[in-house]
Amino acid sequence: MPALLDRLLPPPRPWKRARPEELLYALNEAPPVGLTLNMGVQHAFLSLMFSLYAVVAGQAIGLEPAGVSAFVSGSIFLLGVATLLQAVPSRLGAGMILVAIPSAARLSIFISVAGNYGLGAAMGATIVSGIAAIGFARLIPRLRAVFPPEVIGVVVLMLGLSLVGTGLSRGVGLTAAGDVSQAAIVSALATIACIIAVSLWAPPALRRLAMVVGALAGTLVAVLTGAAEPGGLASLSALPPLAVPLLGLDLPAPSFALAPIAVFLVAQLIGVMDLFGGVLSMDKMNDAQWRRVDMSVVARAVTGMGLVHVAQGAAGLLASGTSSANLGLAHATGVTAWRVGAAAGLVLMATAFFPTVAGLIALTPAPVIGGILVYTAAFLIVSGMGLATSRMMNTQRGFTVGLALVCGTGVMLLPALAHVSPGWSRVIVTSGLTVGSVAAVLLNALLRIGVRQTAVLVLDPASEARQAAEFLERQGRAWGARAEVVVRAGVALGEALEALRQAGTEGRVTLSASFDEFNLRCRLEHAGPPLPLANGAAPDAAALMAAEGEDALDEAMRRVSAALIARLADRVRAGSRGEVAELVFEFEH
Repeated sequence: MPALLDRLLPPPRPWKRARPEELLYALNEAPPVGLTLNMGVQHAFLSLMFSLYAVVAGQAIGLEPAGVSAFVSGSIFLLGVATLLQAVPSRLGAGMILVAIPSAARLSIFISVAGNYGLGAAMGATIVSGIAAIGFARLIPRLRAVFPPEVIGVVVLMLGLSLVGTGLSRGVGLTAAGDVSQAAIVSALATIACIIAVSLWAPPALRRLAMVVGALAGTLVAVLTGAAEPGGLASLSALPPLAVPLLGLDLPAPSFALAPIAVFLVAQLIGVMDLFGGVLSMDKMNDAQWRRVDMSVVARAVTGMGLVHVAQGAAGLLASGTSSANLGLAHATGVTAWRVGAAAGLVLMATAFFPTVAGLIALTPAPVIGGILVYTAAFLIVSGMGLATSRMMNTQRGFTVGLALVCGTGVMLLPALAHVSPGWSRVIVTSGLTVGSVAAVLLNALLRIGVRQTAVLVLDPASEARQAAEFLERQGRAWGARAEVVVRAGVALGEALEALRQAGTEGRVTLSASFDEFNLRCRLEHAGPPLPLANGAAPDAAALMAAEGEDALDEAMRRVSAALIARLADRVRAGSRGEVAELVFEFEH
């Protein structure tokens, strides 16, 4: 039974990360209690500002004011549950700061399905998509080829671009008539300027408050310039001081219609890739020698997300997503400890019992939210560009990234395309994030056709080291291997070829290389005995200097060469197959 449980729900593994110097508190470190609570409140505060999406959803499906209040309180409570589940290292979460917010990407889909098919259909589709995510999580560790860095990079970049329009429209106070507000612009600029200034030049203790300082400064400017909503505080008097979340919702029974389920499943795929990008960004923040995301962590994160979506569907709520703004907050403050995420989850759950607090947060001026979104969009765009180009580019990969971005941004720049698309697809086509993400997945799968994952070359003894390096560079570009891995493999092969010739190997050497997204494997086949590796133990400097005679010196140099080969490769072995000797290298990717 434990073995089956470990296979279905893999437990968290010990973290092995090289701590970045710029972090104040890394993933597994324990900040002081006061700092943990302070940062937890900041993350919860930022999540609460985006509870406006829940307000919009509740109003759009026709709820009365009391129903909207209950809808928002229930949303906040389950956002806290989702954040806590992802923060605490377990079988059901990533063990990272992945703060949940109502999913802006699903907002239009939720409203459309609820309006055309009824709230029960939206509930049923959310439940089914949550169950599908739980099942899909079991496959994620085997799907690295489907979600390489360039695909996730496109998703992260498109997510950043999707925030630009919302952020700028709020930041400039854009009206339906096309007018802008100078007061709103000043408020948004004050917010962004304070976030940047505090993040770059403030003392370390104040940097942790960068987002809050920016929000407070922007709010003050908005009040002074008249950009804040007038009479907002008066609306708080209608809210009860205490309320139990998830009660007071008049819900229909979930129904399961095929069309809504299909649309929600597509949205769930985008949600999985969005979460993938969040895990990848947080993982990269916590590892100075980052190579690749741990797929088992992604699987646990998707499992936790699926469980929460099932609960949100049963409660008739808008499904949640991962807050990119909170990733920006963690980056700006240098505090990424999972305990901060747990504190944020508990704060959100507690806040759900106080509707007045949530109502007050919801009064954050629109220009301030716009400024925060613009800052977050800039962070995500740069992160997405870095991910998309983190591996050696070739024609196929360039087409994948370029055409996917064209598809996504084309929908954003030409919204009229949605009006001429078939009715069943309009919910999807209206989202540039969805179109760009789906295009990246499909193009990656299509353009990989015909790319051989194994290649062989017979080396010319006159220039074999150079040939081997050029061969690996060419194949690495075709396979999408990371440049530093290819360079390391080329140096190891050059050293091995020289060692083979010094050991008396004659004739041509055959090099074969293969790549499976996890490892780059290289094999040298040659005549004669296998190269003695001697466990890669190098002589110390004194022994090398004391070596007398050519034989002793040659033996010492062979040990140095063997040690260098062993250090360059993650795994190396020498052996023979019949009359052919071989030297096999493995480089983790």
